[in-house]
Amino acid sequence: MWVGVGLWAVFYEIESSRAKQYAHRDEIMNHDALFKMLLKAPAILRGFFDAFLPAAAKFVDFNVLEFLDKERFTIDGRKRTGDLLIKTRFREEAAAFLIHLEHQAQPDPDLGRRMLEYFMLDWRDFDIPVYPVAVLSHKEPAQIHLTPMCVDFPNGRVLQFKFDVIDLGRMQAESYLKMANPAALALAARMKFDPTERVRLTRDLFIKLAEASIGPDDKQLVAGFFSKYQRLSAREALQLEQEMSKVMPDMAREKVIQLTNPFIELGILRGRQEGLQKGIKRGRQEGRQQGEVELVLRLLRRRFGALTASQERAIRKLNLFRIEALGEALLEFTSRSDLARWLRANF
Repeated sequence: MWVGVGLWAVFYEIESSRAKQYAHRDEIMNHDALFKMLLKAPAILRGFFDAFLPAAAKFVDFNVLEFLDKERFTIDGRKRTGDLLIKTRFREEAAAFLIHLEHQAQPDPDLGRRMLEYFMLDWRDFDIPVYPVAVLSHKEPAQIHLTPMCVDFPNGRVLQFKFDVIDLGRMQAESYLKMANPAALALAARMKFDPTERVRLTRDLFIKLAEASIGPDDKQLVAGFFSKYQRLSAREALQLEQEMSKVMPDMAREKVIQLTNPFIELGILRGRQEGLQKGIKRGRQEGRQQGEVELVLRLLRRRFGALTASQERAIRKLNLFRIEALGEALLEFTSRSDLARWLRANF
């Protein structure tokens, strides 16, 4: 089950039993849902192609994107959970084609055959060409050569199937955190880096993200994705604040603060006056609650338009546990009625 709190741009860790609770949630986290939500943002999808598939980016018309969200199944009836199918067209041409993005969070030696199966099913269902891409995010790089997948007989080759493979575990996070590219910044969280450099790399993320030419919702999405996989401890969060004050002028730093949570910043300021640990704890609690409420509302409005006044009041009254649950549930909502049913059942 995906962890709603990880999506929000709140990157402060919590101690003791709460820390253990979130560690357990990581084990059952829905990586596919996180990757889908990230790459379904058009500006981030374009950044993905620019950073990782520049040759393909030259022929994709990013002004024409249709995300095909209907449930799809394998030949033997299993639900396809890790893929994202996008209908687009070639630049300056009317011809349409599909982009099939397959995310793989665990090693799968059979990935090539699965990609071929999806390719054939999508080509048959939509009757247009399919451009297949596999994004691997497991910690260890792939140990086998996945593409091309070939079938040979003594008298010749009967099949050669090629697809692009983005193996994040083979890439260096530091290089991608130097780009003001939203996809590169987010996916750097699943690349190789020295854990002792986490604070510095997180600093670089927020500096470059402030420069990125994308909207505030997309910046929150990138920051939240990164922090889901690279959470900072309370001590690291304070180190980050100190690092930011050294390298950024006040005006630029304000833009970065807007990507975090103002209530957490307020808690840190209070901590300086009331006792550091007490202030951090208060700020963290207030920030996590208020920050998640605001981003849940923003994502719901983005999907369904303006909410009713009663729905917004009900959401603002939810406690932290319920707002996290709503953050998970909204990934499966397809209409306003799904939200209404959820609120009736949980309010």
